[in-house]
Formats: sequence, C-alpha cells, structure tokens
Amino acid sequence: MAKIYLDPGHGGTDPGAAANGLQEKALTLKIALKVRNILNRDYTGHSIRMSRTTDKTVSLNQRTNDANSWGADYFVSIHINAGGGTGYEDYIYNGSVSNNTVTYRDRVHEEVMKQVDFNNRGKKRANLHVLRQSSMPGILTENGFIDTTADANKLKSDAYLDRIALGHANGIAKALGLSGGGNNGGSNPDPSGDIDVDGKWGNSTTRALQEALNTPVDGFISKQPRNAVTQALYGTTVQFGSGGSNVIVALQQKVGTGADGKLGPGTIRALQKHLGTPQDGVLSRPSTVVKEMQRRLNAGTF
Repeated sequence: MAKIYLDPGHGGTDPGAAANGLQEKALTLKIALKVRNILNRDYTGHSIRMSRTTDKTVSLNQRTNDANSWGADYFVSIHINAGGGTGYEDYIYNGSVSNNTVTYRDRVHEEVMKQVDFNNRGKKRANLHVLRQSSMPGILTENGFIDTTADANKLKSDAYLDRIALGHANGIAKALGLSGGGNNGGSNPDPSGDIDVDGKWGNSTTRALQEALNTPVDGFISKQPRNAVTQALYGTTVQFGSGGSNVIVALQQKVGTGADGKLGPGTIRALQKHLGTPQDGVLSRPSTVVKEMQRRLNAGTF
C-alpha cells in the first residue's frame, strides 16, 4: 500500500503569494483536494494523508514531521509561484537524493505538462525545507504565477485547476505504480459505482458530498429547518431540527455564502452560481444543479 502525503502550501495565517484577486493558500488547497479525489476515484493500492484539508496554519516542521512519522512513500508539496514569470516548474532537493526521487519527479512533470498549457519552466533543484527534511522522495510543484495576468486568469478557472490536479494525480500514480487509471480523462463518472447522475439529492449524494468536503460521512444532513429546499430532498437524507450541519457549513464556505449550516434558497442560489447552472434558489425534483454537482462529485472535481 503506497502512502502519499499531499501538502497544500501555506494556509491559515500564512497566505503565501497574493495577486489578481487570488491567494496562494486557497489555490493550493483546492488543487490538493482535487488530486486526492482523483487518486481515490481512479486508482487503488494507496492511502493518502494531507498536511491540511482546511485553511489552517501548519508549520514546515509540522508538515515534514507528520509525513515522516506516518511513513509516507512520496511527499508532494503544491504551490503557486510569484515574481513576474510565467509557467510551471517543479523542484527536488539539491543535495543527495535517491534514484526514485528523480524518477518520480520526471513522471509528475511529464503528466502535468500533458494536461496544462503553462510554459514549461523545467525540472529544478533547491534547498527547500519540505524537500530537505522529508525522509522519503519529495517534489514541490509551482503551478503558474499568481502575479502574471495570463497565468492568474487560468488559475481563476476551476476547470483549469482540474487539469492541474489531474496531471499531478496521474503522475503520482505512474511514479508509484498504482493500479487503475481507466477513468483518468477527468470528465466521466467513475464506472466502479459512484452516485447516479439523476438530479435526486439523496443519501448517496450527501455521502459523496461529505467525502469531497472532508466532513464526517454518514449520508445525513442534520439539524435542518423545514423549508422548500429541505423538503425537496429525497429519502431520509435530511434530519430536521435546529443548529445546522457540518457538511452544509463546508458547502457554504465552498460556494462563498453565509456559513450557518442551514440549507435554504440562498445556499442553492450560490451553489447554482458556483456550478454555472440557472440561478433561482429552487431545488426542483429532479434538479439541474444537483445533476451537475453529482457529475463533479463522480469526477472528483467538485
């Protein structure tokens, strides 16, 4: 079982680089979560640990100590560049490294460049903490320049982040010899048994949403008000009450609306805007926005 350590750069009180309305810490987390989801969708024979799955502060020592104590087989640190350049580049440690470190880096570099149209800035070496202090092969990727308009415009596209993530996932899988890869085009549902794309928000859709948003997974939305939206859900998905639900808080944070944990027209309207479907705040039976959410959950790109 290959152990993959995904490290979204920066986070919490450390925003990383910022320009063009973007923050590095938010982009690296989005990409890393997508990499995790694609690997879990398309490949087997691995487990994944992440330095963070939310916007929190994690020191460099905490990251490498955690990976080392877990016994990771590959350390993948994801970053966004700054400084006025353009394109993609990646780094391995500039000291003594194993043959696997070089081979793994070559696989990731090749697969990322298959997916993106960033300028190829090449394979580089540097004395970076996460590469120097990790006891396993490691790579640090720099995915475009946040302060260059052309690169930033690509990074503003969720579909482009999907492409970056797909390149990372396929490269990691090839490096570690993971089984699978039959659905690595990044657009089709997983044939192995994900949720039906039927527009019906039931327990399986909630479970997939909880997995994607890294909240407790039980298939239920707890503590919800009775309104037109919650009444439109299927089966036993919703449990009525007060207080709000963890998964709805995470959903609201993702789509950029008030995070009170209560599913209502405002959250649905924000979800519709986020997914590019008509915005009316209504959850019909079945629903266009739920279909699109199901497609993306299956594809690992939500």
